Order: sequence, then structure tokens, then C-alpha cells
Amino acid sequence: MKKLIQTTLMTAIIIGFAAGSAFAMDLSSAKSSGLVGEKANGLIEATLPNPSADIVDLVNTTNAGRLDVYKQMADKQGIPLKEVQAIAAQKIYDLAAPGEFLMQNGKWTKK
Repeated sequence: MKKLIQTTLMTAIIIGFAAGSAFAMDLSSAKSSGLVGEKANGLIEATLPNPSADIVDLVNTTNAGRLDVYKQMADKQGIPLKEVQAIAAQKIYDLAAPGEFLMQNGKWTKK
């Protein structure tokens, strides 16, 4: 069952990455530029204070899409939302490119 969750989450994550491309800066560019990073709950956050409106929109839209998918998966699998988020976050961390920011122990660190 965990494998099914992971496979489905990977599909959702890829879709979530693509959804960000409608913005002036897409998620991939924002991550590689160090403007956003991945958190241990499967969501993203701006890495610097006072992010631009484009970054705020990107973060909000990406997180809303991810949360929707995570909630659907949690309901479908009958497991807590936090568990789905933790599984997704681990997969996202594993796939992060060198130099991208990850929140670890409450601090931003580069992979």
C-alpha cells in the first residue's frame, strides 16, 4: 500500500510542479534560484522575508494544489493527512536537485 501511495504522490507532485508554470516564475525556477524551498510537510515556502507577489502566488497555488491531492490520498487510503504529507515530503526531498533549499530541523539548508 505504501508503494501505491508513493507512486500516486509522485504523479501528483509532478502535476503540482507543472501547475506553477503559469506564473511569471515557475516552481522549478523559483527553487533553483533559492526563492522557495521544500518543507517537511510536503509544502513549499519562500526562503527569504518579503517575497514578491509572484512568489507568494506561486507558493499559495502550489500548496493549495498539493494539499488537495494529499487530502484525496489520505481519504482514499484511510490514513492521516500528516502521514501522506510526510511520505510526499520525503520523496520531494529525495528528488531535490543539488543547491535547492530544504527545511531541516527548522532551518533552510541546501541539498
